[in-house]
Amino acid sequence: MANNDHSVPEQLEDIGFFREVWQQIRLVFYLLKDREVPIYLKAIPFVGILYALFPLDIIADFVPVLGQLDDLTLLLIGAKVFIEVAPPQVVARYIAQMRGDATGRIIEGTASDVAPDGAAPGINLIEGEIVEE
Repeated sequence: MANNDHSVPEQLEDIGFFREVWQQIRLVFYLLKDREVPIYLKAIPFVGILYALFPLDIIADFVPVLGQLDDLTLLLIGAKVFIEVAPPQVVARYIAQMRGDATGRIIEGTASDVAPDGAAPGINLIEGEIVEE
């Protein structure tokens, strides 16, 4: 009788990876439709799609698995780069929408989880101000 305890976390990791890819695809779709994202940035995902469709590749498509893997990798990298260079407030808005955040509020600024000297637990430093959680 084999012990399958190790296979469950591996399956969960696979589900997490595919869920993240699906959310990334949805986010790219939302960002492509948004008017606040500059049009020149919207070309980034299409360059990845063109590479996948173009007959000349880094690794030819007739090579089993590796031929398709380089196409998929470039599509994912293109999507990730597009999300990273898109306006952060727009990305944050759509991430909150996808997570089901009812408030829809975006808090701008930088936050640090390092409390100033002598601060009580549960207090974070945000833009130089001490804010209680």
